[in-house]
Order: sequence, then C-alpha cells, then structure tokens
Amino acid sequence: MPDPKFDEDDRKRVIAAIENHLGVTLRPIGSRRKYLRDENGRRYLVLGGYDHWHGIPRSIFRDEEATPGDTLLVIAKRYRDDIDIYVGPFQPLLKNKARLPTTVNDQYVFNLRPVTQGFLIKEVPSLVLSQIGETKFTRDEKAGDRRFRQAVAMLDRLSPEERAELLRKLQEMK
Repeated sequence: MPDPKFDEDDRKRVIAAIENHLGVTLRPIGSRRKYLRDENGRRYLVLGGYDHWHGIPRSIFRDEEATPGDTLLVIAKRYRDDIDIYVGPFQPLLKNKARLPTTVNDQYVFNLRPVTQGFLIKEVPSLVLSQIGETKFTRDEKAGDRRFRQAVAMLDRLSPEERAELLRKLQEMK
C-alpha cells in the first residue's frame, strides 16, 4: 500500500469542520484550493498532512504582503482515522519569511514541533498553533466518498436516454 497522503478529500473535510466551528462559509481565492476567504473577507490558509513539514507557495506570501490582514493559518494533522485541526495567525510567518527555507518549486517551508498547547513553528518559535477541533474521517469513509464521486461522474457521462433506461431498469429491480 502506498504511503498515505493528505488529499483534497481530507482538505474538504477540514474546511467543513472549520466552517462549522467558526460559523463561516469558505470559498477559494482564485483557483487555489488551500487559500480561502469567508463572507467577511477574512482569509484562511488550509494546509494538512501526516508529517510535520509544510510548504506555502511564494505567491501566497506576495498576496498577503500586498493586502495584509487577519489571515488564519490552519494546519490539519492527519492520522489513520482522525484529523486534528490547529490554527494560528499567518502574520508571524509573513514577518519572518526570511527565516523560512525555500524549495525549488517556489515554496516557503516550515516544520512543526509538538508542544503542550498544540504545535509551534520551529523556524518561528513564537508562533504557536492551538487545536480548535478534530474530525473523524476513516479510510472506509474516504473510500466511500471516492466511490460516490466516481458513480456521479459515470452518471454525468450518460446521455438522457441512457439515464432514462438506467432508471427504468432500477425501478424493475425493486
């Protein structure tokens, strides 16, 4: 079995948990899946993974410098069947970006270190992320979500006549 990855299904589950916890609705900023805005204009950067290493595109840092605000950094720590959600201000990362290493694919990277209150950013130790919640998302639930999306995609590819025929056959099976 390949190494597990934090994927878009995980990110969607985390975004739903944040929306529920904070009473907001989040929408992507442009085409970015990790960078979101609520109806009040507050921005959120939602990252996740199984490991303690994370990267943020340089373009997001540029956007945050151009329009500074009260952006929240959200880190989702994925385990086998649970995802713990931590938040903290993005501003300290922005102010200390010179301390962050960069990658060849144009990202600033940082590492988390567990502390009693949650996690701190090793490269910016004054930045502590506090846990605001958790969500269950088992491998079986994740596989079920994937199968459902695949079934919907298959149905979307059917012509109206094929859909009608499928519905007729399903009715006969009752």
